[in-house]
Amino acid sequence: MLAELQDFVDGLREASRGWVEAFYAAQFGRDERILFYENLMAVLEDGIDDALETVGRAFSNGGRELHPVSIICDRVAMNVRSGKSFADSCRTHFPYDETSLIATGEEAGNLVEAFQDCVRIIEVRQRISRLVRSIVVLPTLTWGLMWALLYVIAMWMVPSMTRRSDPDTFTGIPALLYQLSQVVSHYGWLIIVVIVGMILISVLTLPRFCGLELTPTSPVWKIQVSRLLQGARLRLERIPPWSIYKALHGSIFLLNMAVMLRAGINQLDALDTLKRSATPWLRERLDAIHYGVSSGKNFGQALRLAGHQFPDPMAIHFLDALATRKTFATSMERFANRWLERTLEQVAAISNSLIALSSIGMGVLMILVVVGIFQMTGGVMDSAGL
Repeated sequence: MLAELQDFVDGLREASRGWVEAFYAAQFGRDERILFYENLMAVLEDGIDDALETVGRAFSNGGRELHPVSIICDRVAMNVRSGKSFADSCRTHFPYDETSLIATGEEAGNLVEAFQDCVRIIEVRQRISRLVRSIVVLPTLTWGLMWALLYVIAMWMVPSMTRRSDPDTFTGIPALLYQLSQVVSHYGWLIIVVIVGMILISVLTLPRFCGLELTPTSPVWKIQVSRLLQGARLRLERIPPWSIYKALHGSIFLLNMAVMLRAGINQLDALDTLKRSATPWLRERLDAIHYGVSSGKNFGQALRLAGHQFPDPMAIHFLDALATRKTFATSMERFANRWLERTLEQVAAISNSLIALSSIGMGVLMILVVVGIFQMTGGVMDSAGL
């Protein structure tokens, strides 16, 4: 009986450890991958198997603690010992573009450079994520506070004043605040629903709104509908947030392509790798570029003939000129780095403008409220003969 109970407890402990390890493994994100690559580079001279064991033991404190990096090291090392290549062992836990770079580095015997490229791509994505958050969070918070202030004006301040004075006698700023309060009190929920709906629609359409998926046997009507949808998306990409989405993903696309081409991956394989984790919007553009390259066009011509103006008309012009050079991979990498920095500067300028406009709007509204309160109070006192 005691033996059976001990077996049950051991089984329960083993199962719980498996759940806990699965939880920690799920936390293996961008920061953890950077730690994985940078620490492996430091001890890679010992061989990949020993390097994985060293890094794993370091992050687990000699096996006494659980850490996402140590768990992934153990899992990758187990696959390597079973005869798989290092790149194949990483595919379950790493993005396709990074595993492609690792595979190329492993074949060329230069994993250090492959790890450096992976870290670089991750850091660029982190910069973009921080920039997007700056665009969204602070302006949203400011406009939310402005709406809360308008709600206070409409529900408490103005009704209190109208009970003491006839609103028809209001002029200037008090009259403006009264009209704002009327709009908020009568149409406030409708305005909120419309704004939230527009935000949701824009967020949902960013990665998905594109043409229909076509085949050689697709009917004519489906092709025409697809063209109409593509044209509508191109027009949307002239304004934020679709223009920002296109600019950021276009920059990441150029950088990924440049890094993979410089690592020795051919253009078609690089495009196939990017398609595996691409959104429908990006996959549509990659399919068109892939078709052009497979038809014998150079990379710049394929971008132009795709017809999506992706990543940007000016970028297409430069890449068309660079594609004829023997050092295309190196030249493209330099261009991709400059283009990325330029794009990030432009998006940062948009972010700063939104923050400035939001701050100005909040300041103006607060000034109107303060001045309106004084004028309304003065009007009430005058009407009372005080």
